[in-house]
Amino acid sequence: MGATKKEVSDYVEELVNWDVATREDAAKNLGDIGDETVIDPLLTAMKQDESEDVRSAAARSLGKLADGGKIPKEFAKAIFVEKSPIVRKAIADTLGDIGNTSAIKQMIPLLENEKSHWVREAVIDAFGKNASSDFGEIILHHLKTDPSEEVRVQASISLLKCKSEIDLDSILYCFKQETSDEVKSHIATLIAKIPDEKSVEFLTEALDSDEYKLTQAAVAEALHEIAIKLGYKDENEMLDSIE
Repeated sequence: MGATKKEVSDYVEELVNWDVATREDAAKNLGDIGDETVIDPLLTAMKQDESEDVRSAAARSLGKLADGGKIPKEFAKAIFVEKSPIVRKAIADTLGDIGNTSAIKQMIPLLENEKSHWVREAVIDAFGKNASSDFGEIILHHLKTDPSEEVRVQASISLLKCKSEIDLDSILYCFKQETSDEVKSHIATLIAKIPDEKSVEFLTEALDSDEYKLTQAAVAEALHEIAIKLGYKDENEMLDSIE
């Protein structure tokens, strides 16, 4: 059953005048109502409430009410003035879910100086969810250079979703220089999507390193996938042929 007009007004009043916990709950409840009349109160709360928890809840609720225009535009502006990384992450997550390409593109400059790896990860995730060729080079840059393991994992996942052609040499470079077992294993999965015999040497070298258990498993799967895509019966036949 939907909320009555009185319930909507009650939640809006709580969103403005009550304690933090009540305001946060009101923000969440307004998102579940699905009524466009709650958009402006939630936008106000997202931009002005003194509590980052309330602002974050308002941002996530607005994602359930996305109207295709006003909300993404407001988000794209708000993320640059928001001081809390928790709220910036909520905005980036929600923009990714909304899928408004023009608004998502406006987050590109945010990555240049963003100190929070949570936010960088959320932005890279939004780029991947949008699956646009416009983001391929940016995601690849973070796979190569981002100091956060979590961001590099997300970058490898997001690259799989991008429509742009991925430069295999760049991916192999990332694989070779990567020191995180988890990230390296994700890159191996990415390499498998670009079947080429020149990847084999890079991958088989990783099989000999007991330091990278996750990578070893991912490499074994990647070699099999590459072999099948290149027309071999299996990876053993491919390896025998290359040797």
